[in-house]
Amino acid sequence: MEGKFVVFRLGNEKFGVPIESVERILPSQPLTKIPRASKTLVGMFPYQDTTVAVIDASARFEIPLNEAPEHFLVIATEVGRYALRVEGVETINHFAEADFDEAQDWLASIEPELAYGVGKKDNSLCLLLKPEAIVPSDLKKKLTALAA
Repeated sequence: MEGKFVVFRLGNEKFGVPIESVERILPSQPLTKIPRASKTLVGMFPYQDTTVAVIDASARFEIPLNEAPEHFLVIATEVGRYALRVEGVETINHFAEADFDEAQDWLASIEPELAYGVGKKDNSLCLLLKPEAIVPSDLKKKLTALAA
């Protein structure tokens, strides 16, 4: 998928999501915890006229952070709206077909629908994620219910 991606970091790794799926980039803020929630679903906060669930990207992808999370990416998908807590937002990059490697071969053993592929810019790799696939399957029903 060629296009512009919001690039964020987790630890020493870079990830991207399509810019058209990102409603807003917000600074980290206090959360209301959800009792007995999975470690991936870290809480919720008021956003516009609704409540948004927050998915911890570090927990979701099992990547330790170097610093405290600085940003939330508010993402809209067919499943619903959610915020992704990330260590920091780096930039917005355009990835053309020439910058792109399909990641499905090596991702197939983990989560085949997780990414569009790997983008390469300035000798750096960025895993380009599908926004609807970031939400773990066990949380999709809960997210849909929150969106209703």
